Amino acid sequence: MTPAESHYFALLRSALWGKPVAIEGPVDWNEVMRLAKHHANQALVGDVATQMTTDNRPTDVMVGKMQTVMRNNLFGQMKLKQILVSAVQLLREHGIEPVILKGFGLALLYPNPSLRQFGDIDLFVGLDDFHEACDLLRTLPGGYNWGEEVDSGHHYNIEFGNFPIEVHRLSADIDDSKTRAIYEPIERDGLIENPHRVDLDGFEIAVPSNEFQVFFTFYHAWHHFLTTGVGWRQVSDVAMALHVYHGQLDLDKLNRWIAAMHLMKPWQAFGWLMVNTLGLPEAEMPFYDDRCQRTAQKLFRRIMETGNFKRHTGSKAPSKERRLLHKMHALLKIFIDFFYRARVFPANAFRELKSSLGYALSKRRE
Repeated sequence: MTPAESHYFALLRSALWGKPVAIEGPVDWNEVMRLAKHHANQALVGDVATQMTTDNRPTDVMVGKMQTVMRNNLFGQMKLKQILVSAVQLLREHGIEPVILKGFGLALLYPNPSLRQFGDIDLFVGLDDFHEACDLLRTLPGGYNWGEEVDSGHHYNIEFGNFPIEVHRLSADIDDSKTRAIYEPIERDGLIENPHRVDLDGFEIAVPSNEFQVFFTFYHAWHHFLTTGVGWRQVSDVAMALHVYHGQLDLDKLNRWIAAMHLMKPWQAFGWLMVNTLGLPEAEMPFYDDRCQRTAQKLFRRIMETGNFKRHTGSKAPSKERRLLHKMHALLKIFIDFFYRARVFPANAFRELKSSLGYALSKRRE
């Protein structure tokens, strides 16, 4: 690690576990906060930094910038919370109980929920209630939708200024039919059969079962790694879920889900980083395997390079009207993705390559 990376992780660990931070020597605060922005946890890191009293604490100007980030994060959460309450109340009045994915459900797992960064609301309503839920939410004042919802998509967006609601008929966008068949009973277990309610500042919201919260949060981080780039915010989410739910998880069920989705090696590599980089106690990391250190270190560098949504795979795709160029671009992206993934998880990369090519060929036949 570089000195700035070491300082960044010291601050992040302090924020996650509520422990004092000790940083020796000079700190490049501009680089530390660049890393925090890159990985979407500026408020978490900034909160700890502003409380430092040592000589190497940030300057007053830097503290002011950090406090602005924290205020903006808090105000954004307050606005999203107002939208969430209105949306859930409206759906409940019509017999629909949405389950909150990510966002507020994960923020509640942090020592200070107001510091967890997010920018939208994800509501899972399932297949049967999807169209009615979209119709109802379009009646909320101030919303703007991009078009009619479609059965082929896994979610539909309604925006309230800069704050979107994603209405999910499916919790994950999985093109491969075999993988989808494996995932469907997992989704049904965690979101339809066994969700539970938690308190959000006096308002009850439904969140996934403990096992699905852990599994889906990891699967979401994995999906980010495969596609747009994963940052330490997503990895921290998994660590906090494992920490809070320690001793409350059906580990046999979690093991079956991870193995069925062919994700045990990625799970253990991410787990090694959660234990050795983020400070999650090893006893709280199910199926921990220290032998995956080398793979985990490769993953570490990918995370540091790409960050949250920061992965770029080439130029903008040609328009669909230019069919041949569009297809060639899509095919090129499949192979760029393959080589990116194969440097860390070769077996999973080949599986994803086969799935992506199969899906691309099936779309071509259509």
